[in-house]
Amino acid sequence: MKRIGILSIGEMGYHWARLLGSQGIEVLTYAGGRSEVTQRRATNAGVRLVPSMRVLLEESDLVVSVVVPLAAKRVASQVARSLARVGRRDLLYLDANAISPMTAREIERALAPAGAIFVDGCIIGSAARIGHGTLICLSGPQAERLEELRAFGFSTRVLGTEIGQASAFKVVYAGLTKGLQGLFVELLIGARKFGLLHEIIRQYEESFPGLLAKIGPSIVGLKTHAGRRAEEMAELGQTYRHNGLRSVMAPATRKLLRAIAALDAGMASETGEREGSVLETVELFFHKGLLRENGPGGSIRS
Repeated sequence: MKRIGILSIGEMGYHWARLLGSQGIEVLTYAGGRSEVTQRRATNAGVRLVPSMRVLLEESDLVVSVVVPLAAKRVASQVARSLARVGRRDLLYLDANAISPMTAREIERALAPAGAIFVDGCIIGSAARIGHGTLICLSGPQAERLEELRAFGFSTRVLGTEIGQASAFKVVYAGLTKGLQGLFVELLIGARKFGLLHEIIRQYEESFPGLLAKIGPSIVGLKTHAGRRAEEMAELGQTYRHNGLRSVMAPATRKLLRAIAALDAGMASETGEREGSVLETVELFFHKGLLRENGPGGSIRS
């Protein structure tokens, strides 16, 4: 692989691009219709902006989709239509989004007529730790082909040969990480209300050493990513229902994350970096009325 296309250059795409660029890989993106912030972020990451999806597909050895879950099918369909016009039959396409296994299989069916080689994937860990512990899980008949990413500093693991395995792995894993984020936010807001925020954090650290420190950066990230994480919980709930299970925690976490998103508490960064601390984030949410009766969190009860 010499050229890799990334759709799109959000926080995760930014860090992918930085790592690939450091290894001599040219990274391309098509940012038509995207915000100026996204385009500047791409430039900051050393990504080449191409004029069309067609050019991206003609020049890339691999295309990686890292978008919000609700956009995953739309992006794949756009790729499939453009790829059919290009006439290329050997493009590797990795969907690394937090989607349900049912959605992954729909994407595979959409891409198949265009001849794309589809790999189901997911990302376990933070964007900032790409190349330093964040894991790329893969599944599908040709998933092993993407173990070549190891040569560029990525950690990879092939889970199996079936499309949907990596996506199922991600939504179940996301239930833990997003559930912990939501639980901590709820409890810390309460502690702030009672004037015990510093005391409860100290006790959490004594009882569960390092736990809040691990979750903290993701809590800070909720200022801009709560909506996306709520979508992940929707995917988890759909996966359970599709398989005859009833999810209790995922819908509750989704409601809280949607309430945080409604606060409109942060702006996307041009560099993909997160700013602030857990304490600052909790203060921000508290002052914006999160969880307050008749406040922004009112929809949580619905």
